[in-house]
Amino acid sequence: MSEPVTFRRILCAVDFSRDSLEAFRAAVELARLRSGAVHVLHVIEAQLPSSGEVIIELTKKANAAMAELIASAPSKDLALSSEVTSGDAAIEIVDQAKEWRADLVVLGAHGVILIEDIVVGGTAEGVTRGAPCSVLVVRHGN
Repeated sequence: MSEPVTFRRILCAVDFSRDSLEAFRAAVELARLRSGAVHVLHVIEAQLPSSGEVIIELTKKANAAMAELIASAPSKDLALSSEVTSGDAAIEIVDQAKEWRADLVVLGAHGVILIEDIVVGGTAEGVTRGAPCSVLVVRHGN
């Protein structure tokens, strides 16, 4: 009989949308149940037409939002780490899952980017296709 699946190394991709905040809560709870660790990743979409100043501003906003999110984690004894990077979100998430040797990737079903009201989709599908591990796609309830 094989060993049960344990999700101890969880990569949680967030874009600070409602779905991704729900994904963060799910990742933290799963890690807490298994004495695991959560690495929270935010990817600034590099393919957007933007200047260096825009990227700097987006990075500042993302780092501030990430710090607030990490501080909101209900379990203070949980191993949490975070990172803000830029590039194609699906590719960056899959690469980070491989590099971090994640057992599970958790992300929201629908996403947004921290620039005006631009909405980008398709990341969850790209991650599901390319991830080296299981993927949990979380949808915020109504």
